[in-house]
Amino acid sequence: MDRLRGEVPYSLLHVPISDLREGTRVGQCFLVKKKAQRSTRTGDPYLELILADRSGTLPARAWAEASQRYASEFDEGDFVSVQARVETYRNALQLIVESIRRLTPEERDGGKLPGFDPALLVPTSERNLDEMWASLMALAATIEPEPLRLLTTRLLTRTAKEFRELPAAVSNHHAYIGGLLEHTLEVAEGVARFAEDQAGLRLHRGLAVAGAILHDIGKLEEFENPIAPRYGFAGQLIGHLLLGRDMVRDEAKALTWADPRMPVLLEHILISHHGELEYAAAMVPKSAEAVAVYHFDNLSAKLNMIKTHIATDGEDGDFTDWERNMDRRFFKGSLSDA
Repeated sequence: MDRLRGEVPYSLLHVPISDLREGTRVGQCFLVKKKAQRSTRTGDPYLELILADRSGTLPARAWAEASQRYASEFDEGDFVSVQARVETYRNALQLIVESIRRLTPEERDGGKLPGFDPALLVPTSERNLDEMWASLMALAATIEPEPLRLLTTRLLTRTAKEFRELPAAVSNHHAYIGGLLEHTLEVAEGVARFAEDQAGLRLHRGLAVAGAILHDIGKLEEFENPIAPRYGFAGQLIGHLLLGRDMVRDEAKALTWADPRMPVLLEHILISHHGELEYAAAMVPKSAEAVAVYHFDNLSAKLNMIKTHIATDGEDGDFTDWERNMDRRFFKGSLSDA
C-alpha cells in the first residue's frame, strides 16, 4: 500500500493501524490518546497505552524495563516514535512497545522526520467538516419560534471553532476530530425528519430540533484538547449535561419569550438526554421532544460504535468478536441483492 486513501503526496512510511497484522514489527509514529501506569498481579510496573492514527486506535503495553525506561519520555496528546511488535491478546491486536519517545519540536514542526505528517495520525471524521457545519447551520435556521432560533444560532456561531473540532466522546462513539459535529448532525437531522413525518404526535419541531442541536453543547466545556481529549476540571465535577444547561440558560436571558416555559423545556432536553438516572441523566425525559432526542442520540452513538467495532474486528466469518460495551457479537457479513 503506497498511499493512505490516495491523499498523501509522498510514499507511505506509515502503516495504518487498520492494516496492522499479528507478527508485524513497526517503527513509526503514533498519537498517544491514553497513558496510564499500572502494575501486574506480581507488582511489576507497566504502561497501558492507547495509540492512534487516522484509521483508528490500538491498545499498547510497555512492560517492565521498557516501562521504567520510557515512562517519563512522553505524555497524552504527544506525537511519538514507537518501536514495537504486533501481538494478539484475547482475539484483539495490541502493540508490545520496545521503545517510545516524544517527537522533538524539530521533528514535529520542522520537517526533520521524513514522512511524518500529523494528518496521518489524528483520527478525523470521514465526512467533510465544512459541509456538515453548513448543514447544521441551515437546519438551525429553520427553527421556530424566533427566540429559539436565535438562541441556537448564536450559541453555534460563538462556539463554531470548538464545535467543529471536538470529538463527541473520549472513547466509544464518534471519538475523533469532528465527531461532535457529525454526531450532532445525525441526531438533529433524524429528529427533524421524524417531527415532520409524524405531525400527529404533537411533537414541537422547533423545540425538538433545537434540543437535538444543543444536547451535547456542554461538551465544549467538559473536554480539553481535541486530538487527545480528556475531561477538564468542570467536566470531572459537573459534566456536560449541566454545563450545557447553563450555557442555554445564560443565552436565554438575553431574549424575550412569548411563553417563558419554552427555554425551560429546552433545558429539560439537555439534562435528560441520557434517558435514565443510572446513565447519568439529571432527570428522566418528561416531554415528547426530550424522549425523541434521547432515542436519536442513543441510536447515533450505538450505530457508530457498531461501525467502529466492525471496521477494527479481526475475526473470521460473518460475526465480530465480542463487543464489550453492548455485550454481544455483531453480524458483519455482506448481503447479496441478487
